[in-house]
Amino acid sequence: MKKIFTFLLIACFFWSCNDTSETDVLTSNESDVISDEYDDASSSESNPADEDQPSQMTFNDSEYLVYGLNRNFQLDTLISVDEMYNEILNDGSVTMTVQGSCSEICQMAGCWIEVAKSDSTNVFVKFKDHFTLPIESTVGKSVVFHGTGKVDTTSIEMQRHYLDDKVKSGEVVSKEDYDAIVSPKVDITFIADGIMVQTAKEN
Repeated sequence: MKKIFTFLLIACFFWSCNDTSETDVLTSNESDVISDEYDDASSSESNPADEDQPSQMTFNDSEYLVYGLNRNFQLDTLISVDEMYNEILNDGSVTMTVQGSCSEICQMAGCWIEVAKSDSTNVFVKFKDHFTLPIESTVGKSVVFHGTGKVDTTSIEMQRHYLDDKVKSGEVVSKEDYDAIVSPKVDITFIADGIMVQTAKEN
């Protein structure tokens, strides 16, 4: 009887060990599966640090033709026409590099342009040392220009001269437009020493 009891005790011991081993193997397999699923999920999730990275604006200067004396101005600090306008109003005179869209050009010689602000008004850009741009292919193009902007006063005579340029280019200018010029005009003027004009028209 004692031998039988001892045999049963040994059998129970081995059965318990085998059951524990199977449990350990099952747990190990489940762990492998969970680990694989976690790795897959981790690889599919975006890195928050990547999401925080700002999108960089690119400027392809090979798409532009350069005019003027200054042909090596910096392109890593471009500002908009609106930003230029506000900085000049605040500081009086500022040297900067600006990117905008040409809305009008001198039809007589291409010796000045106007660039558009977001409110559909224009800023007058004159060229230092009287260099010129192509008259037929500049309006509607993206332009990048460097120079100094300031608060300036345009005389009555010069305002009428600009209207004369428009008349000579075929633009309709009324007598009322001339009559409306009764005093010097205080506004922002930009003197550019170099300008880049995009070779293809903006979309």
